[in-house]
Formats: sequence, structure tokens, C-alpha cells
Amino acid sequence: MGIYESGKYIEVHPTFLYESLLTFSLFIILTLISKKRKYKGHITLIYLIVYSFARMIIEGLRTDSLMMGNIRISQLLSLIILIISVFLYLREKYKNK
Repeated sequence: MGIYESGKYIEVHPTFLYESLLTFSLFIILTLISKKRKYKGHITLIYLIVYSFARMIIEGLRTDSLMMGNIRISQLLSLIILIISVFLYLREKYKNK
């Protein structure tokens, strides 16, 4: 897939398609496992972990990201959400044993 930017043809990834497929697939998977949830917030934490990890990867493919120096803001935010979500998931997992 390509676009014209400043009169030049540039090959780009269809990140909107990747994200749409990810979101739909994640919805199906979470719906199937929702009956096996172990505590309130279990499904939400799984969503946040998977989505933020995938979002970090997808944002790395974009050509129009908001940058702060050499860091993409979206990737930084996704990393923060991922770290917090994994921490909460592990805390709940070991608390409920």
C-alpha cells in the first residue's frame, strides 16, 4: 500500500487494518474466555496487556507518529499501560492462590 506525500510515492503499512483485525480478534478471544474469568477485572487486564503490546508494535510501523525526541508518544504510553497491567495481573494472580 502506498500514499503520495509531498509529491513522492511512499510505501506504508495499513496500520488501521492491522489494528482493526487485532481488535476484532481480541474481542472474539475475550468473549470466549470471559466465562472462565477468575476475578473482577481479569478480562480487562488481559485486554490491556495484549492491546498495549500489539499497539507498541503497530505504532512502530506508522509514518505519522507524534514524536518527543526519538520516542514515539504512543509507544511510550502503550509501554506504561503494559507495565502497569502486567503488574496488576501478576498481583491478582498470586493474591488469589
